[in-house]
Amino acid sequence: MPAALDDRERALLQRSIYVLVRVGEEFLAPYVPAARARILDEGGYGPAFPPLLERTLAALAAGDWPAGSYFPGGWYRSLAARGVDPAGVALTRESLGPFYSDEVVVEADGRWRVGRKWIEGAVLRFFLRNLHFDPDLGRYLIRYRNVGYFETRYLRHESPPFRVVRVWEDGRRPLLELNDGTREPLRPETLRLDGQERLYAAIKAHDLPALFERSARWQLLDRLEQDGAGWRLLVRDQAIPLRLDAPRPYAGEA
Repeated sequence: MPAALDDRERALLQRSIYVLVRVGEEFLAPYVPAARARILDEGGYGPAFPPLLERTLAALAAGDWPAGSYFPGGWYRSLAARGVDPAGVALTRESLGPFYSDEVVVEADGRWRVGRKWIEGAVLRFFLRNLHFDPDLGRYLIRYRNVGYFETRYLRHESPPFRVVRVWEDGRRPLLELNDGTREPLRPETLRLDGQERLYAAIKAHDLPALFERSARWQLLDRLEQDGAGWRLLVRDQAIPLRLDAPRPYAGEA
């Protein structure tokens, strides 16, 4: 987890509690100093909002709140529209409940759900096309254009959200087809096997882990041969040494 976070923000992330505040067309999580400064300087909220934001963060960190996303900016604007002083409103599940959304989860077996609802088909493909990684928080998020703003949903993952679904041959080195519909060259130096012999490689700009699905795993293993105590990847006329049991070099680990 990034070192810039303080203990409270670390605790919130570990419990998959995300406070999101709208600034212009995007939502920011006030967990790092730069995001907090943007919210206060550019968010357009009144002077009563910073104390409400701090109360919200403190209450969520201290209490037994469900995982998911909370939107104190929307709550603040709702109170202001009714002429209610936020300082006098108790922060409870009932008061903040309308400004909460269920967490997005990637289960250990790779299935997705939002709250208790399983996500598959066209909705899952849409989520995957809009899946990103936040290096400041070390978390994945879904971000897509809604009417007038970018919807943002962070997720909790028990296994890597990205999967390798097929291995292609591009003439020089294997090409990975990912479950978000993109393709990219394999970086052999990032291949790893875990204790259960599941195969991973690093992908994308942030070196994220991608788990090989069963068929893709065998497509890649067909290109390996054992070399004494190690392994080599056979690509055309090359034999590339591998360190499959080396420490995993990935960001965004489960």
